[in-house]
Amino acid sequence: MSMARFISLFAVGGVVVPLVFQVIWLGVNRNPAIELKLGLGLQKIMLVLWPSSLMMLPAGSDERLLPATLLISIAVNVVLYVAIGAAIWYGFRKHYVALVLLAVVMAVIWWRILSL
Repeated sequence: MSMARFISLFAVGGVVVPLVFQVIWLGVNRNPAIELKLGLGLQKIMLVLWPSSLMMLPAGSDERLLPATLLISIAVNVVLYVAIGAAIWYGFRKHYVALVLLAVVMAVIWWRILSL
């Protein structure tokens, strides 16, 4: 598989993951009982898979900002996913040390995000 195709799969994932979470949150917000059961766990999973969703917090009070903030957040997520995909591809093709370094960096980032 070529690098461009491999990275394009990660780019698609960077778009699909936020859209799936938006659909899930639409369903969760309509039912308060579900929100109480799934809220915190779903937020932590979302922060791991969609770290740029933190950018949407300021738009929560102003509905007019939500579409623009969502698009920017998805674009940032695509950039993050492409960078991770490129590092994984490079690690598999050239140096396995890049995979170890990526795993350590991602573990530190996830630990920091989940300890908020």
